[in-house]
Amino acid sequence: MDKTSVSYCIDPDWLPYEAIRNNQHVGMSADYMMYIGVLADINFMLVKTKTWSETLAKLQTGECQVASMLNASPEREKYLLFTRPFFVGANVLVSDSEQGFLQGYENIGEQMLGTVSNYRQAEYVKNYYPNIKLKLVETELAGLKSLASGEIDLFVGSLLSINAQIQKSGFSNLRIAGIAEPQDMLGMGVAGNDTELLARLNDAIAQLPEWVHVDIYKQWNNVRVIDEIDTRYIWGAAGIIFCLVIVGIWRQIIVRRYNNALLAKNTQLQALQNELVDKNQRLEFISIRDPLTAMFNRHFMQERLEQEKQASLRNNTAVCLILIDIDFFKAVNDQHGHSVGDTVLQQVAQIVHSTIREMDVAARWGGEEFVVLCPNSALDDAIQLATRLRDTISQFTFSKVGHITCSFGVAQNKETESFREWFDRADKALYQAKDGGRDAIFTAK
Repeated sequence: MDKTSVSYCIDPDWLPYEAIRNNQHVGMSADYMMYIGVLADINFMLVKTKTWSETLAKLQTGECQVASMLNASPEREKYLLFTRPFFVGANVLVSDSEQGFLQGYENIGEQMLGTVSNYRQAEYVKNYYPNIKLKLVETELAGLKSLASGEIDLFVGSLLSINAQIQKSGFSNLRIAGIAEPQDMLGMGVAGNDTELLARLNDAIAQLPEWVHVDIYKQWNNVRVIDEIDTRYIWGAAGIIFCLVIVGIWRQIIVRRYNNALLAKNTQLQALQNELVDKNQRLEFISIRDPLTAMFNRHFMQERLEQEKQASLRNNTAVCLILIDIDFFKAVNDQHGHSVGDTVLQQVAQIVHSTIREMDVAARWGGEEFVVLCPNSALDDAIQLATRLRDTISQFTFSKVGHITCSFGVAQNKETESFREWFDRADKALYQAKDGGRDAIFTAK
């Protein structure tokens, strides 16, 4: 089944959160979207922009369906739906070395505060601190330059990106002067009113294991900065070469050859980096998928079952489990061969995937056995779903085999039982269905 393609935009200059470097999306949001894309079965396609303002404009026109990483705000909620946050970060006030510590916006007084135009902080200060003198700049780097030159007294921005800019650009006279409310609650934004895409992204974000968040934070918390070429140095070098052209023609020839070789090496390096990203995405996909049916595998489903059980206890909601076993599957392999048996497994997987509801999660448990997790579902809901699955499978004509049936065991989770006890009850119900003549649905006691 082909992945859904979704266009998205980012802030092109907001490291370590996200940026466009060498025409590639890099930063924390790039790593998050790789995992979310696998879990949501979405192929994200980057729409490149030059500024954050251009990104917001493309989201308003629908040219970009998704924003990768941003805060919710009243203004943005007019044209975006927001997923649950997947990263929380602090905002800080920055000053020169002579400024004392500030406890929030209340103590700014008559000082001039700078922030990036169209960032959530600009909207927040205008709404809740209208008396503060505010200067809007295009980027955080431009704001820090204004602060270093004395054009403004303070600047507000995200802690991680501010640290990255200070370390990279060498603003030795600047320092963190205080924490600024509110903190960043970064999630994804969905353009228009696409509630189906929003639900799909929220489900994928909920599936992100804790180690993913920790790994991404560790990787980017060291303020990894991707070097950029400063064109001022290029022009300076060009001026020097021009002045020395009479005595330096031979050097130009050597430099040209060196640059050509360097360009070739950079092209090879970029190709290798793209190949590595593709292989990492494939490895991530393989690690949670069954190779024959492309369904989620047993390892992934065990973690998801544990998560959903804990969520049901916290939210006081029902959750059900459906076990499915193909009847007389050994006879299919014996009579028609294992290749035909594999085809039957693939066709059953397709039927299950197309029949279950959007909120349900299905996996191949092993052999001819499948599992369907039904979140926020009472026992009657799960029985209705199992009935639809049983009828659809029994009416389907399988390649070279004809008609087959399946047996079903259904169990609703009990508050006092463990995951293993819950699963064992569903398994016993499944065996009752098989002992009772197969092509049947039994519920656990």
